[in-house]
Amino acid sequence: MLDVKKALTIAPLTRSRVVAGHDGLDRLIKNITIMEVPDLLQWLKGNDFVITSLFCIKDNPQAQVKLVEDMARFDCAALAIKSDRYVKTLPAGMIDAANRLSFPLLGFPRDIAYIDIINPLMECLLDHTAGVLRQADMAFRWLQEVILNDQGLEAALTTLQHLLKHDLTLECPGSGLVLTTNKDAPPFDPLSQETISRLSNTYQPFFHLRTRRGEKIPCLVIPIMAHTSTHAFLTMEHFEREQGLSPTGQAILDHTIPLLGMEIISLYNRTVLERQQINSFVEELIAQDFKSEKAMMERGRYLGLDLSQPSLSIVFTIGVGKRKISEEKMQLLKGQLQRDLSHQLRDKKIPFILGLRNNSLVIITTWSPEQSGEQIAFQAHKLAQNILLHLKWAFPTLHFTGGIGLPQTGVENIGLGFSQATKAITLGRQAHGPGRVYSYDKLGVFRLLCSHPDTKELISLRDEILGPLRDYDKKQRANFIETLTTYFSCNEDINDTAKALFIHPNTVRYRLEKAANLLSRDLTSTEHRFQIYLALKIAGLYPFAKLDQE
Repeated sequence: MLDVKKALTIAPLTRSRVVAGHDGLDRLIKNITIMEVPDLLQWLKGNDFVITSLFCIKDNPQAQVKLVEDMARFDCAALAIKSDRYVKTLPAGMIDAANRLSFPLLGFPRDIAYIDIINPLMECLLDHTAGVLRQADMAFRWLQEVILNDQGLEAALTTLQHLLKHDLTLECPGSGLVLTTNKDAPPFDPLSQETISRLSNTYQPFFHLRTRRGEKIPCLVIPIMAHTSTHAFLTMEHFEREQGLSPTGQAILDHTIPLLGMEIISLYNRTVLERQQINSFVEELIAQDFKSEKAMMERGRYLGLDLSQPSLSIVFTIGVGKRKISEEKMQLLKGQLQRDLSHQLRDKKIPFILGLRNNSLVIITTWSPEQSGEQIAFQAHKLAQNILLHLKWAFPTLHFTGGIGLPQTGVENIGLGFSQATKAITLGRQAHGPGRVYSYDKLGVFRLLCSHPDTKELISLRDEILGPLRDYDKKQRANFIETLTTYFSCNEDINDTAKALFIHPNTVRYRLEKAANLLSRDLTSTEHRFQIYLALKIAGLYPFAKLDQE
């Protein structure tokens, strides 16, 4: 880069002298202009090195001072005045203004022609511009080689980091991809929708204070365009706003950003195609819509799943509550869910495929044949619980309920495992409410009750057995049904029941005796206890009306 100090080392400016503004000799020169008209300001571009004889304002001290002030305000580089021609000495007002504004004011002898100054300075500027373009072209070729050799976006980003000398973060909201060269630092907080919208609409780099664990870091955020749409954002860390991008840095970005954009589009298209293949494969497995079991096994191996091993299905329904979401936005949310959860599951190092089916996430996992069914079920439940916690944290506006099927052997039984998982969600949600994980093998008698074809018959049995107790609770504002429910859930242990209800064991005994009398049943009788237990389970599925419970 050419600044005023360096320009003074180039002949014939070596014969000039700095009259004022010595503190501004580091000002950059990008343009060279001659001033022999009073309305020069409209022609300035910034960083101008202006040569003049002051002929047009030689008799106007106010205009001379104003010229210095205006040129400093326009961030010009310097004003070089030919002395001993129309002005014998440089005006004191100009010298004072130049010193005050740290704006270089130069004087050069009258025997030096303007062209003698312009030619060597332009030659130096052109050499610098050619150097910048050579570096940008080298960066383009380097990055192009990385991408064409299929080394991936991460390698491309590292290459760009070496060129720009800044840590970089690449974010693709549409694909959920986040890459960074600063491996030791935690990730940035996600860009807000307002910032994304602003960048997407302006298509221009944007200075932004990004947050990383509460720390504000000055950054330059650059939208990456492809086919007139914004697909990603490149963040340059610790960007000095006042200094701005160097010409070389700007040229490198101008040359390489389109390459990144093309690679991101290619990656996005590959990701969409892979998701479609997985979703199609999962659908065929569930619906048993395939002709060759061997072909399905091969496709499974291609996707990283050995279907000759025991498989287990885990399903999560996706709910949006009472909000109204457009189909387009819902599809975007599903894609984000699939990408995010796939990333989480890869860290678990459990073989899986994750597909979307209607409004459900379907996870098909495989397990070692050496593990028992109980071991697989235990680990699967633990995995599903961790998944549910992550989904609630990562997508707080959505609602999830999970279901786990039984371990299955053979490709032909995967659909059965999925059916069990979805049934576990339906039964569990009906019996205990949404927002939890339910295992099919833990639902017990609910599997029979919910599959009963005559709901009215079940409700009639509930009322026949528990009706007297319901009426007593309603009239006396008691809670005998709750006591019986807790008693059975505590394995008929009076002390555990008392602890669960925060009452004395004698109170439990009194309530049980009273309840038995009201129900005309004997709690020491296995048959009578079974009838009450069954009625309570039905009440869990089909609760009494709220009015009855008050």
